[in-house]
Amino acid sequence: MSLTLMVALAMSMAQGDPVDSARKSFNACLTTFTNAALEAKKTPADFTKEASSACAAEKTALMDAMIKSEMQYGGKKADAESYATEETQMIIDSYVGSYGDYLSSNIRHGN
Repeated sequence: MSLTLMVALAMSMAQGDPVDSARKSFNACLTTFTNAALEAKKTPADFTKEASSACAAEKTALMDAMIKSEMQYGGKKADAESYATEETQMIIDSYVGSYGDYLSSNIRHGN
């Protein structure tokens, strides 16, 4: 294997997966949002209402990365958008679903 190929391979591996990076950023933002809501003692109903619009920039970045990734593998744009919407909603739903437990136990997300 040539040195040039090895360097190129190492550089591509170091860059990481854009979808994974965007997912981590979205989750980090939602964790911060969730902990702020817990500190404010927001009701589960209020949290649920606000969660769908929380972290809009990070959500958009994740959706864009997912759509781009899916389309690189030959997927149709409509299917890629549907997949990205479902995946981001599942992440939000996981925070919404656990919020009441965190609120009642006085434990913060990520601890």
